[in-house]
Amino acid sequence: MTAGDSTVAAVRPRRTVRRTLQWLALTVLLVLGVVELVGGPGGLLAPPRASADAARASVEDLARRIGCSADITADTTDLRQGLCTLGDDEVWIATFPTSGAQTAWTSEAEAYGGSYLVGDRWVVVLSDTTADLVHAKLGGVITGGADHAGHGNHAGDHADGTGHDRSGAG
Repeated sequence: MTAGDSTVAAVRPRRTVRRTLQWLALTVLLVLGVVELVGGPGGLLAPPRASADAARASVEDLARRIGCSADITADTTDLRQGLCTLGDDEVWIATFPTSGAQTAWTSEAEAYGGSYLVGDRWVVVLSDTTADLVHAKLGGVITGGADHAGHGNHAGDHADGTGHDRSGAG
């Protein structure tokens, strides 16, 4: 055997080991990808994202976050609603299974006036005295319903008569 033959013989096992390690790494990555696809967040066997998010933003959870305890007043397939007392004010909290159900409810409710704090599949009906506190604790966007100024003492009317938009634009 010559010196050149021993060099060739030593190189082949290193290439075989390197190729084996490459295939092993590729196989491990493939298995991890399949596990993530099947069982990871949003995976084929994971709970649906809508139900996980709805459970996270329950009426009771939102009430606790603003500092009150909710009594459930409606529990249907399209709406879960509760009422709690915050100081001297009643606070209505509603959660929805889908954003479509929330949009439908909000569109109907805004016709009655008032202010609403709108989040991801939840709505809180606000009074002038609770708006800033609830918004600071929950986030969301404050929207206003129809203007009923001059139609008696309506809960949605602004006490200062300005009709200002509390979202910061007015």
